[in-house]
Amino acid sequence: MKTKILTSCVVIAGYSFIAGNCLALTPVSDDFKGASLNTKLWKISNFENARLRQSSGRLNFTIGPKTHPEEDYAFAQLVNNQPGFNESWQVTLDVANTAAKGKRVGVGFWIFNADDPSDTVFFEFYGKGKGANGGFNVSFVLDGQHVGADLWRNPNVSSGSLRITFNKQTKLFTFYCDRSGSGGGYQWTRIGTFSPTGVGGDRRAKWQMNPGSGRFGIRLEGFGEQSLVSGGKATMDNFVLRASN
Repeated sequence: MKTKILTSCVVIAGYSFIAGNCLALTPVSDDFKGASLNTKLWKISNFENARLRQSSGRLNFTIGPKTHPEEDYAFAQLVNNQPGFNESWQVTLDVANTAAKGKRVGVGFWIFNADDPSDTVFFEFYGKGKGANGGFNVSFVLDGQHVGADLWRNPNVSSGSLRITFNKQTKLFTFYCDRSGSGGGYQWTRIGTFSPTGVGGDRRAKWQMNPGSGRFGIRLEGFGEQSLVSGGKATMDNFVLRASN
């Protein structure tokens, strides 16, 4: 249970990096090459003993040299770009996790209501593990509290890809996973849907999105529960945000 992260969803409610005109979606991609993270795209926040660093062509998540008694976590927030409630869009991300900690260590997406970050979806990859203790997992938060049962799929792999789409007509998020990553071309498997309006979908919660100007924030995150994670064990790569049909 992400106790500290859920608390921060409320504490960080006023935490924004948006400047200028961000009302229209701007396509973004990042393969995390180069010596350091592109600070024109991302703002990193590290909490407790967790760190996110760009190295070896990936975004690396680590925890050490010690762990917090509850959780350690970090995120990179996409700046100056928040897709809208009245736009159809999608994000994709390659992930790898060989930390071998099951659902105690994950990396992936943290999508939130830009007007109220205590309304959140986590879409994370745990790597190999039995049943719901491994694979791809989607969890839902309303007002800083978990709601509904998680959605998950476990193909028992140590790397893969995440995809989230949002449809402006149905107002539904759809979550997909790929078990082999972008290298061989994506083969997406649908995990399920979520409605932030509280109507329809496999899971739902009423986020009170502004119908005219509502927007979504995007973070790439890593978390660990009482777990050390060394470099190269939990990584993210090949982020893409673009419009969709």
